[in-house]
Amino acid sequence: MVRQMPSLHSMQTYYTTTATMLVLLLTVLGGVSLDLAIRYKVEDQVFFDAEQVAAQWSAQVRGGVLPNPDSVSGTVDLVQLVDARGRVVEASPGATERPRLSTFRPAPDNRLQRRVECHPGEPCLLLMANRVSPAPESPVVYAGTVERPLIATHRLEYLIAGAALLVILLGGRLMWWIIGRALRPAEQQRQLASVASHELRTPIAGLRVQLEEALLHPDHVDPRDTIRGALSATGRLEAIVQDLLTMARLRGGQPAPHEPIDLVALVTEEVDAHFGGTPVELYAAGDVWAHGSRIQLIRLVGNLLSNARRHAATGVTVCVGSADGQAVLSVTDDGNGIAPADRERVFERFTRLDEGRRRDAGGTGLGLAISRDIANAHRGSLRIEDSPRGARFVLRLPLLDRNATGERNLIQRA
Repeated sequence: MVRQMPSLHSMQTYYTTTATMLVLLLTVLGGVSLDLAIRYKVEDQVFFDAEQVAAQWSAQVRGGVLPNPDSVSGTVDLVQLVDARGRVVEASPGATERPRLSTFRPAPDNRLQRRVECHPGEPCLLLMANRVSPAPESPVVYAGTVERPLIATHRLEYLIAGAALLVILLGGRLMWWIIGRALRPAEQQRQLASVASHELRTPIAGLRVQLEEALLHPDHVDPRDTIRGALSATGRLEAIVQDLLTMARLRGGQPAPHEPIDLVALVTEEVDAHFGGTPVELYAAGDVWAHGSRIQLIRLVGNLLSNARRHAATGVTVCVGSADGQAVLSVTDDGNGIAPADRERVFERFTRLDEGRRRDAGGTGLGLAISRDIANAHRGSLRIEDSPRGARFVLRLPLLDRNATGERNLIQRA
């Protein structure tokens, strides 16, 4: 049983969901770690400062001097000296009106301890309890401050959760874009292979029918007609394969070597190469230079000229100039034109309108698609714009900085 390959959208959704879940897991772990780290850092700094203050007061008490309460400043604003009976002997200005900060008395063999005192209806206190001496009647110095609102409530968790949600949303969107971009070439190749197999099947089937008929009815089939038909089918196959290879190279992400190109000279050479048949008028406004691949631009211009001459009634007009920092090439025929609804569709692979099939039954339907790929590879654009009559294809490329003469010349080509 042949399993159908999942679509680009389903693969993009699957990989994006997987990547987003991974980002979610890492974000949750990172958020919890950040929350614990911030809480530890804030509390550790408070306890460190409180330890310094408590040590200073204890040293003064051991020296027989009552500490100066007005000397307390900074983050530690609550300091009390409490005797063995639980009476507040001395206190800092912020702790004067407060009852005893803590009833805990450190043991003689562990005289310095951290405490978190919480009472109903009041914010918690971060305290350092320092027993002045191991003696039974030793007073205790309590130094600390009210727990900061950032860690006293869940405000920190809300802030981290909000930031994590933003990271997840942005990460998911970024993953969707990155994965979609990574999968797009594979999807394009799959679509191209599907369409190409369909287009190749027709000439191959025709060739097979001709050969089988020649074998089954050798007396009624002229071998020369069979060979001519086989050559025609083979030529179409070769054209399709060559165009497919060109398109694969253009979309393969390997840019061709670029060089400064005299666009006027290049277009003039291509017009000269397409001599005979429908006349072409070439208008060149000064020197127009672009940076690109000569071979690819020759292919693009040749495609546009061939297409225009195939659909023209009496002639083709080609204009080369510059505008708004861009090199502009327009190729206009005086045929029936292209309906606005079909102006983008003609650039799709193997797309041929009814008139195109009638005028050139042997075309591959890849010329305009290749031309647009070449324009895109040169950071330019190829579009069909409005024209009083016929179809007007306009190529725009980044203009290479050169001194333009501003002269306008008309060259008649037949």
